[in-house]
Amino acid sequence: MSFLGMDIGWGELLIILIVGLLVVGPDKLPAYARKTARFVRQFQKVTSGLTGEISKAINLDDEEGGKSSDFKKDLIAVKKSLENDVAELKATLDGQASAISETIEVGTKDAAAQLEKNARDISDTLNTQAKAVSETVEAGVKDAAAQLEQGAREVSAAVDTGDTVDVTPKKEESLSKPVSAPPPVQMSEVEVN
Repeated sequence: MSFLGMDIGWGELLIILIVGLLVVGPDKLPAYARKTARFVRQFQKVTSGLTGEISKAINLDDEEGGKSSDFKKDLIAVKKSLENDVAELKATLDGQASAISETIEVGTKDAAAQLEKNARDISDTLNTQAKAVSETVEAGVKDAAAQLEQGAREVSAAVDTGDTVDVTPKKEESLSKPVSAPPPVQMSEVEVN
């Protein structure tokens, strides 16, 4: 493809678009593509106006002496070539801009779906962990209540029988075993008075 006197192939155009994507960024690339398309349209208008003016000048020369018919044919060929190149470039840029826009839309939809899935997974994990902690705390509370109840029964039984209960924990006992009530204090009659 020839554009402004330069030979640009599809591979080179693709490299230009990739560099443009990296430099401008995916957010601003469609806007720049539209600006480029407007520039190409304006350039096309200018070139068609210029070739129109040249054609008019050639027609005046033809009327004056007919000396420039070959020059007129060359200018018409250049005009057609420029119009074709501008149309190809516009179509390519429009196609690339719409492809990039579609890619960005698909990417954002995929990212949103993935974020939503991750949020659900995290929520499920947190709910499971909260349930496990709640069950553990509930079991600990039940164990503690049972130990306190057992200790209360032992103290009550000791008070009823008048026995002493050893409340000092043994070194090998774990914290999960019930705590005994303190031993009753034996007082003599002298101390009571």
